[in-house]
Amino acid sequence: MPDTVADAFALDPRFALGTIHREQWANLALLLTDEAVDDLAVAVRTFVTAGSSGVVGIFADNLLWAALVITSDESGGAASVSTMDYPAAEADGDMTKAAVEAVNWVRTHHGPCSLGFFVRKEHLHALLLASDKARAIRSASAVGGLVLSPIPPALAIALA
Repeated sequence: MPDTVADAFALDPRFALGTIHREQWANLALLLTDEAVDDLAVAVRTFVTAGSSGVVGIFADNLLWAALVITSDESGGAASVSTMDYPAAEADGDMTKAAVEAVNWVRTHHGPCSLGFFVRKEHLHALLLASDKARAIRSASAVGGLVLSPIPPALAIALA
């Protein structure tokens, strides 16, 4: 993985860095290989609505282990990349409840949130390795390892 957030998330050369929580960034660095970063960039361009944010939350041992917030500008380019501040990221227990709290935090701090993608770490590993990403997402959802809320129409159509 590249050494800096700027290198890793060069979704658009104009984006700004938001608040980066070191522990969350270290956790993300364990997962995000160069290929995974490329996949994330495509997903952001495809599924995060212009002028809004997307949040990816990763759960391990019933805790929100890491959360990444990417905000898109009005033209659809990435405006900022950040992690969630603690204690917002300390939501634990029920993944659905924690997802709602995380999306509310994003809305409070970044404005509209068009994508909430919350996944258990083991399912994220499977997704990152899968050649058929939609199938991996459906599989994680089928066993309760994924919460998609809010879900943009383009993603709902892609998963149908």
